[in-house]
Amino acid sequence: MTQDLGRFLRARSVAVVGASERQARSNNAVESMREAGVELFFVNPNRPEVYGEPAYVSLEAIGRPVDAVLSLVGAPHAAGVVADAKAAGAGGVVVIAGGFSESGEEGAALEYALAAAADGIPVLGPNCNGFVRPVTGARLSGAPRLPFPAGSIGVVTHSGALLGAFGLAAVERGVGYSSLVSTGNEMALDMADILEFLVDDEETRVIALVIETIRSPERFFAAARRAEAAGKPLVALKLGRSQRGSEIATSHTGALTGEAWIYDAALRQHGIAIAVDLVDLLDRATLLAQLPPERWSPVRGLAVISLSGGWSAMASDVCADEGVELPAVLDLRDAINEVVPERVTVNPLDMTGFAMGRPEVVRSLLDIYDASPEIDAILIQWFVDETAEAPGAAIIEAATEAAGVLKTPIFIGSIEDGHPGPWTRALPAQGVGVGRGLRSTVRGLQTMGEAVRRAGRAAAPVRPTMAPVAHPSVVVNSSAGPMLRFGAAMELLADAGVPVAPYTIVDGTGAATPAFEGPYVVKLADVPHRTEIGAVRLNVSADGLGGVIGELRALAAEHSLPADVVVQPMLPLDGEAFAGLQADGGLGPVVVCGVGGILVELLGRVAGRLAPVSEIDAEELLDELADTGVFDGIRGGRGWDREQLEQILTRLGDLAIAAPWISSLDVNPLGLGPDGFVALDGLCLVQDRDA
Repeated sequence: MTQDLGRFLRARSVAVVGASERQARSNNAVESMREAGVELFFVNPNRPEVYGEPAYVSLEAIGRPVDAVLSLVGAPHAAGVVADAKAAGAGGVVVIAGGFSESGEEGAALEYALAAAADGIPVLGPNCNGFVRPVTGARLSGAPRLPFPAGSIGVVTHSGALLGAFGLAAVERGVGYSSLVSTGNEMALDMADILEFLVDDEETRVIALVIETIRSPERFFAAARRAEAAGKPLVALKLGRSQRGSEIATSHTGALTGEAWIYDAALRQHGIAIAVDLVDLLDRATLLAQLPPERWSPVRGLAVISLSGGWSAMASDVCADEGVELPAVLDLRDAINEVVPERVTVNPLDMTGFAMGRPEVVRSLLDIYDASPEIDAILIQWFVDETAEAPGAAIIEAATEAAGVLKTPIFIGSIEDGHPGPWTRALPAQGVGVGRGLRSTVRGLQTMGEAVRRAGRAAAPVRPTMAPVAHPSVVVNSSAGPMLRFGAAMELLADAGVPVAPYTIVDGTGAATPAFEGPYVVKLADVPHRTEIGAVRLNVSADGLGGVIGELRALAAEHSLPADVVVQPMLPLDGEAFAGLQADGGLGPVVVCGVGGILVELLGRVAGRLAPVSEIDAEELLDELADTGVFDGIRGGRGWDREQLEQILTRLGDLAIAAPWISSLDVNPLGLGPDGFVALDGLCLVQDRDA
């Protein structure tokens, strides 16, 4: 869908088809839009009057095109409404009704007819809760009549029922929305379409997404990149995390990359913050929306001011959990002790009750932290409930006064997830952000910092594309599915620029004549997982090579497997990585990397990025593995070569684009030998030629 959605989603004239005072959904929408001054027309051929106004028999009878149509009729009649709306020149249609593809074959047929009618006109739904545009007052939704105040957060959700939750959140957090859109079955418009609209929407500053699936990954992530370039942070909640996508156990890659994992990797790659639940989503988006972008901070160093040692300890623990740095700033200790005596630890700072009733003390502390080059955000811990305003007057006075003067943004955050009092709603306008709960506040600051840091980084250089790789003409029909022969897989890697270890393939009747010295690794060549049937032999001497090959051929015959055998030198290794591709996660091919060898599935330490993989993508992917210690060397061993591994990952990403017929590619182990990383094995599963 590439139509301009501005007229539709910013509607100022709305026709309600199927309008009736006996429908709650109709009443919710109509009463709200009437109060907002939206120009309304009612279509109901069965009644002469609705809501005290004449009812039109059809959209055409209105005599002029409307910006948007809200269809409240049942599924069997929805296609007719869409066809009439297109003929009448409407800007778009919201189809609320369910009973389409989500309900079986009959519903799927209705959705097919609806799609045919929708050709050439934007249609939201079916099986959705429509949209709300608080700025214009348009409310083409059956959501409960909760307040949806105008603001800068744009919301897109597959689940229409969650619109009510966003309405309740507006009351509790004092937040406002530019648009709230429920996409439902996404028969025509999908989340990528709405995201594209919000990126260009001047009223939207932050975008919150509730995702069930991404139907147009290429357009969705292109829009996400445009959002980042425009300085509009995205926060996403992925639903259905407890259910893996398709369970693919035929390669290590498939066993590790379920749907939720792939979504997480893709979202992180595009700078989209990942929320763990709806509360987390709302809290992160709210903190971002409170202050204008010019007051956002990279949060490389956070100062925390508390009123208790326990609060300070909690802040230190939570910041460590969430990856937010608290610099020690010991050089500030003397200045701080002149204000609050006998403080040893100054970040987090326990200022005790000494500052209560003394705004000048709090202000002095804010000035001290603001002057430090190590601090670029300040969090004051205090309660935010209704009763906290009077006892916290000194904190509030000092923070609001300083916010208009200091360069460092200031936030007040509670230690508990209490209900923010009305007094907190005035603080953002005075330049002070408000957090609800310690962890939620820190996560919001982390999200802000990541958005600012990504906006300031240099763009990745454009990589040359790899020439297309033809679909192989010869494959092995293995238990895992069609796969390349061992030699073909290793050649594929080598041609892509991935170093491969030496090998010799001995066919089913030939003798081994390796061009390298032993001892050797000897294994059946064309078997997906050899260890399960004992098809690998290690430390084989030159004298024993012929006998081992014979044993493996007998094993192949016993299991009806190809009899070719691979001989490789036993290389001295300082570690094993794992790398590969997974193509069927729903978002496009994913490049993955982790701790390799037999521990890859046990440890589960794997990270990934969608292909193609830039140098920056590869660097950030490996950052996710840094805490394993592999780059520094484990137990005195040699550390992994990051630079070479980054090159391998970018080349695997190039290969994924050049060879779209790859279903999965498992390079395990990727051994760290004397001359760097080399692929010791490669399992490449192949899609059917007609797939």
